Amino acid sequence: MPVTSKKKLGKDTAVQGTNDSSVVSKVSAAAQGYFQDVYLQHFVCKVARRSPLINRGYYVRWRAVDHCVRRFLELTAHCSKRQILSLGAGFDSLYFRLHSNGSLISAIVFEVDFPDVARRKSALINSNNILREKLDSDGQLTQGLLQHSFYRKLCLHI
Repeated sequence: MPVTSKKKLGKDTAVQGTNDSSVVSKVSAAAQGYFQDVYLQHFVCKVARRSPLINRGYYVRWRAVDHCVRRFLELTAHCSKRQILSLGAGFDSLYFRLHSNGSLISAIVFEVDFPDVARRKSALINSNNILREKLDSDGQLTQGLLQHSFYRKLCLHI
């Protein structure tokens, strides 16, 4: 393998690894009451408490993304078809939160991530009854990726 390929692979692995740390930090912030998200806990084995500074940082990020996506959905409520594209989605729970409160009418969520991360998330969702019940019954697991009417996982080396 050429040196440049090894370097790229190492960088890709490092970027993918941030998903695991990030989801643990999000769960910590939710557990400490910074925001409510009952779905995040299904993406971790155990809750680890992070420092208040980390929790506040994840709260700000969570609140900003939540606000922007909800505002988009409000402004496009009259549209018959809407799409949300989440690049580098990791183990984010956005689809599940929005679906639970009925915000995804006529909207489809596309999540794009590295193949390994996308397949791991698909497998977690597929093996968890609470998460799986939020997906339509006509969906399928294709090459390790979930494909449903309103939720799609896509693999790319981003």
